[in-house]
Amino acid sequence: MPKVKFTREDILKATYDILKQEGIKNISARKIAHKFKGSTAPIYANFKTIDELKEEIIEMAEDRFKSYLYRNHAGREIFDAALGFIQFARDEKELFRAMFLDAADGFKELYDETMDFLLQERILIKSFPKLTYEQAKEALERLWTYLFGYATLIFINPDSKDETDDKIIENLENISSYFKEVYKLD
Repeated sequence: MPKVKFTREDILKATYDILKQEGIKNISARKIAHKFKGSTAPIYANFKTIDELKEEIIEMAEDRFKSYLYRNHAGREIFDAALGFIQFARDEKELFRAMFLDAADGFKELYDETMDFLLQERILIKSFPKLTYEQAKEALERLWTYLFGYATLIFINPDSKDETDDKIIENLENISSYFKEVYKLD
């Protein structure tokens, strides 16, 4: 029987599936080979090390996350990022868990990069024009704490597919109103 060849893309897809199902810490050459019902040879023929493969998988996961986070829904960068984050938790449950709930080291840089983007003075002043930069930064950090909790609730709720974009937007508008009241932004 001729040997079946597995392409780099086949290996990436299988590894991405393992990431989503079991987390980054559980990716191993043996698990990937088991998915193929074959040996680890094709993996090492395409990647020097498992760490190199994991780096590429992390990049794929980050790109997927960013496709949600940086969508232009309302033309309001913080609101758009918040909406994208919640949608990601709803639509990509396994990936959300692997990235944000399993404490995977590989994704800390993504969190920092996201916060750096949102904490840009230009974005904060546009979103919170009546606040100083420091006050706006504090407001955003509090808002992000709320959003992480909301996203986690969406993640654990088996009926979260029923959480429509309109319902998420309504909830985000409610929290936005609350923040406007707390920070006297009206």
